[in-house]
Parts: sequence; structure tokens; C-alpha cells
Amino acid sequence: MEAPRSPMLLLLLAVLGALWAGGNTFETHIIGGREAAPNSHPYMVSLQKSGSHLCGGVLVHRQWVLTAAHCLTHPTQLLRLVLGLHVLGDPGLTCHIRQVVLHPEYKPAPHLENDLALLKLDGKVKPSKTIKPLALPRGRQAVAAGARCSVAGWGVTHQGGQLTRALQELDMRVLDARMCNNSRFWNGDISPRMICLAAYSKNQAPCKQGDSGGPVTCSRGQVAGILSFGFKVCTNIFKPPVATAVAPYTSWIKKVIGH
Repeated sequence: MEAPRSPMLLLLLAVLGALWAGGNTFETHIIGGREAAPNSHPYMVSLQKSGSHLCGGVLVHRQWVLTAAHCLTHPTQLLRLVLGLHVLGDPGLTCHIRQVVLHPEYKPAPHLENDLALLKLDGKVKPSKTIKPLALPRGRQAVAAGARCSVAGWGVTHQGGQLTRALQELDMRVLDARMCNNSRFWNGDISPRMICLAAYSKNQAPCKQGDSGGPVTCSRGQVAGILSFGFKVCTNIFKPPVATAVAPYTSWIKKVIGH
């Protein structure tokens, strides 16, 4: 491999080396293998087809769920939203989707941009210990580099494996977008409306297989991002997972919910 030449790349490699120090394989352990405490994420939603989990989502209003637009590849009538879950398959509140609102500037893969969708439930939910909306960001600036965040989801727990049954969570940190846009990483694909994430071990990462659409939380009680895309090998350290930042879209979200 050619030796790194730019100061930015040297800095990025140093940061990644510190983040993933101690791991000795590229075998994937999605979401770090830590089961979340039951009811600790009452805003989590499972988007399902025929009882099978497809994507995550986050309840942001008593009648609205925020998720990734790329998760909506099936006819709406075949999809259901299940709230109040900890273990997939356990009883939860199953809701029909009354309306799907994709962001008007959503661009599908391979140039995934504005990857957000709002799903309207067929009725308003009553907040409880197991079901509770998560607040939108108060400001409009995306999360700053270095911020400590966490993700949660029911995605696969090893590369090519099955979905986990119990909700998993993983602590992460935000990487500098300029670093993530380096030619050896995402090569300019990271926009100011995206959040580039890194775990604290090289064998940890959220995975698009089941974790897409799930929330990124960086400050207590607010949704900072929605998991959007990553590499086919989820723990490839040169392709960190990326979320759509929610703060720049709060006006659109509030407008849709208000109508």
C-alpha cells in the first residue's frame, strides 16, 4: 500500500488507529454485542413486512415515525410499524401506515442524499413506559465532530448472519466530515447534512442489514441522525457508517407533521 502523504490522511489514520486499537480481526460484531436495557429506548420502532424486521425507525410524534427513505421499497399496504418492542417477535403495538412522505429532494442509491421519510400511523399512540416519542433537535446545526453518540437497532450481529432478537446498542463518536471525504474513505460523498460515525473498536459497527432507519442520539432526549448507509462489509474501517443529520431537516419535519 502506498504510504499516506497528506497531513489530513495522516491525522485520519491516527484517529482511526486510536479508535480501533485492540481489535485483531475484521469479523463483524454489529452494535457491539451489548443488549440494551428493556424499555431504555421507548422511541424505537420496527418497520416490518409479513412479520419480518426490515428497518428501524424512531417515533418523533404521537402519530409520526421518522426513518430512512431507502427503507420504503415495498408497497405501503404490505408494511407495518411495531412499537414498544425489546425482543423481535414479542407482543408490541402494531400500526398500519396511513401515509408515507419521502423528503422531496431524496435521491436513491448510488448517490444517497436526503435519505429521510416520515410515516404517519393510523392513530395517535398514548405515551407509556414502553412507547414514547423522541424530541427533535433544538438547533439546525448537525452534530459536531468528536461528539459522543449512540445507535440502537435489531440488525445482524455478525457479517452475513441473522437479525438479532433483542435490541442492541453501541456507543460511537462523530468523525470530521473532511476526514470521511478523503479519497481513501468516502471520497467526497459526505455532505454537511450527513454524520460520519466511528465505533470504539474496529470490530463494531451498525449495519445496513436491519439497522438502517434507526436513530442516532448524541444528547439526551433528542434524535440527532437516522442511519443511512455503510459499506457491504459493515466494519470496513475505511468506509465508516453514515447517518442523515436530522437538525437541518427539522423545519421540513415540523411542516409535514403540522399538516
